[in-house]
Amino acid sequence: MKSFTVKPFYATYYNPKRIKNYSSVICPPYDVISPKQLSSLRKKSSYNFSHILIADKNNYQEKGSLLNKWVKQGVLVDDCQESYYLYEQKFNVEGKACMRFGLLSLLQMDKKGIFPHEHTLSAPKVDRKKIIRATKANLSPIFIIASKRLDEFAKVYKKYSKQKPLFKFNDSDNNPNCVWKISDKKDIAELGKAINKCKLTIADGHHRFEISYDYFKKNKNRFKDINCVLAYVTDCQKGLNVMPTHRVITIKDKDKEFFGKLDQYFKVEKVTQGELTKKLKSYLGFKLGICKNNQCYFLSLKSKTALNKISNKLYRELDTYLLHQLVLPSFTTKGAIEYTHSLGEAKKIATKGKVAFILRAVPLDAVFKIANQGFRLPQKSTYFYPKVASGVTIRRFKP
Repeated sequence: MKSFTVKPFYATYYNPKRIKNYSSVICPPYDVISPKQLSSLRKKSSYNFSHILIADKNNYQEKGSLLNKWVKQGVLVDDCQESYYLYEQKFNVEGKACMRFGLLSLLQMDKKGIFPHEHTLSAPKVDRKKIIRATKANLSPIFIIASKRLDEFAKVYKKYSKQKPLFKFNDSDNNPNCVWKISDKKDIAELGKAINKCKLTIADGHHRFEISYDYFKKNKNRFKDINCVLAYVTDCQKGLNVMPTHRVITIKDKDKEFFGKLDQYFKVEKVTQGELTKKLKSYLGFKLGICKNNQCYFLSLKSKTALNKISNKLYRELDTYLLHQLVLPSFTTKGAIEYTHSLGEAKKIATKGKVAFILRAVPLDAVFKIANQGFRLPQKSTYFYPKVASGVTIRRFKP
């Protein structure tokens, strides 16, 4: 395989002979686990993957030792075949049953055609750099989307989904997940060839991609395939669901001053939570919701001339970018931004000077356009649901 974008790998995963309940050991990605949830996950099982994934007491070296201990004890096993792993997730969105599947594989990082779409933050990268050095492994896959629908994906899914899975589990939201091993050389070759022709966008895992690339540059000759990162790769399926990420911010401006500033650009309408949800569903123009002191407001632009400050036409249609560039600079803010995907939760915590800015989800085609043209969105602009679970397969670096 001289030229490739993805390739099979020798995965490390929980030993089916030792672990009978995979739901007790799998966990969400590190960046969505709250301290409360971390405690709950670790109580599920002494082998829950969060014990390795998160160094909550700055105990990074212990995480590397624990990973090696679990392998030595047979809790985790190394596969003896280079394989892909077909990973299916079933879930519900607004009462509608959905499904998504993709491949767990290695992704070549030092190759053109892989596009990020979000800016990253320094603190998570410092944390993940320490964890990758301590464990010498990719603990969680990054999430990659191919630029088009691939017949080869559908063909392989149809074939393997009829077979008994390698293992199955329910994630933290009780969504059923199944994993099948793909070792057939013909299937591997066809999938690799199809993906090799596509542009690829990073949907989730920007921090992990950047620190893995940094690790590769510093360790080029130490490990096999160190120019690759563990990745979940999917194509343009109906199950690619992007959720909005609302912002809750402490605003120091008094109410009169706050609404006065909004009035310069927006028509401000007091609404119920249900009315706000309905009004935000249209993608015509820049629209925004606000929750403050248990009251909701719907904001629509009085004039499009305000958008003339934004030179890039793609950004003029993206709520997250416009919020950060046009709206927030008008106010005096304090402290860090809080993020939530629930309008109800945003409204609940928007008290005592806090204001919730309610956004619409970024359309998937806009994510592709932004990424492919080399631009990026503000941090936490997109949230692909459900998250790809951690602990399904691990990629340990081998000499």
